[in-house]
Amino acid sequence: MVRRLVTLVVTLAVGAAVVAAPAGAATPELDARRLARAVRTTVTPQLPGLTVTRVTCPKHVKARPGNTAVCEVTASGLLLQMLVTTTDRRGSVTVASTQAVIPTAKAVAFVQNNATVPATVDCGPAEWIVRPPGQTFACTATFAEGRVQQVLVTVTDVAGNVAISSVT
Repeated sequence: MVRRLVTLVVTLAVGAAVVAAPAGAATPELDARRLARAVRTTVTPQLPGLTVTRVTCPKHVKARPGNTAVCEVTASGLLLQMLVTTTDRRGSVTVASTQAVIPTAKAVAFVQNNATVPATVDCGPAEWIVRPPGQTFACTATFAEGRVQQVLVTVTDVAGNVAISSVT
């Protein structure tokens, strides 16, 4: 069973060129600082409720179409990874999240809505659940009569779609 939670999807083209071409260089490189600013500008509006405090991108990334790099974004204490893909030799890039960023309250509601009888659900103390597709997180469902079950939830994509994998 796959259901969609409130999601974060970041896949945007950044129009500003972020190239730094050293004199005599055959293939220009992306300027890490300008790339980090472009990632911040792209990602910040896509992270409602989170404050982006830091973006770091690798140095010496060739501005070759199809070339990729991973930039790290720190937002409200969470470490997020964004895949940056160069789209042309001028340094235009696309930025895509490699992880789903799921509000824990939405994960709790998902498990509650899929329970056969009303339950109190706990998916942990963190405000956000950050997982790449294929990874799981656990929630505990407690029923009125006192029965407790562990619910394993699998993240199916970066859009925040999830599926209940098992209930024990």
